[in-house]
Amino acid sequence: MHQMISVFLFLTVISGTVIVISSENWFVIWLGLELSTLALIPILCSNFSPRNVEATIKYFLVQAFSAALLLNSALIQAWFSGSWSVLVPMESFPSLCLSVALAFKLGLAPCHFWLPDVLQGLPFLQGLIIATWQKIAPLFLLFYFNQLSFSYFIVIAGLISILVGGWGGLNQTQARKILAFSSIGNMGWIVVTSAFSLGTAAMMLLIYLIINTAIFLILDFLGIFTLGHLNNTSQLSPVSITLIILTILSLGGLPPLTGFILKFSSLYSLISNGFILFSSIMIIGSLLSLFFYLRIAFNTTLILFPQHLISLTAWRNSASTKPLMAKTWLISTFSVLSILAIPLTVPLYINI
Repeated sequence: MHQMISVFLFLTVISGTVIVISSENWFVIWLGLELSTLALIPILCSNFSPRNVEATIKYFLVQAFSAALLLNSALIQAWFSGSWSVLVPMESFPSLCLSVALAFKLGLAPCHFWLPDVLQGLPFLQGLIIATWQKIAPLFLLFYFNQLSFSYFIVIAGLISILVGGWGGLNQTQARKILAFSSIGNMGWIVVTSAFSLGTAAMMLLIYLIINTAIFLILDFLGIFTLGHLNNTSQLSPVSITLIILTILSLGGLPPLTGFILKFSSLYSLISNGFILFSSIMIIGSLLSLFFYLRIAFNTTLILFPQHLISLTAWRNSASTKPLMAKTWLISTFSVLSILAIPLTVPLYINI
């Protein structure tokens, strides 16, 4: 794809998200979502391999269905209330339709089935856009929605997502599928928290974007697609594997890494409002996800992950797993923030 076309498409994706965030009209919001999705489709299938095209088509069909459901809920709401404004409280049926549409866009359980398969079929950089940037607009819509009415469907979907994200990643060996289930679990944390504290949820979203961006960029740079590749990288560059382990454990919320403030602030918000049962379910889901994060660290540093004998020496002739010695400032910045940014998040947490 020509460089100017790629820049134009990226700017269109960004402008679609900005339109969604800045608008208070349901029709304009729908236009922004469609603009962002249609501009992203050529970017996703730029490699034009069969698996890549398949993942792009699946993503397009899911997003088209969720956008149609969102427009349908907006039309029904406009029929009931006579207004297209986001600030008007929604009726029960359009509220349910909107909740399902946002659950599909965010990959919340039980509407999560598309996300692992789509991320597995895309390169890391395209998957990074879906796992980070494309979550911003639906989450801001969800924040608007939670300000007006409390949706039990969204809260229950968030709790199920935390459990599904932890349980689904236990037996995965593909790095992109592990990141997909991790994204499902973290979206559940943010969604549940947004029902009780929007400020805390916004801070959690920022931390999630930083950590996830660092992990995707590092794995793409080192060419790590499976857990077996982590073993090869550990033999080639201990510094690189240490950085990967710390960022992944930060994503799991292990103290004293940056991701710990994400889980701590969410639990503090829920317990302060008296939702002990919800907090218990979230802790159980967090322990499940932390288990497979620690399993990755254990298999990487202490034992060899089960793999074919030939792959044990493949790294010697591989150019994709070069040491992380002269990386760009972008990966360095996101890596440092994802590991050591708790002192920066504490003032934000105190203000909230």
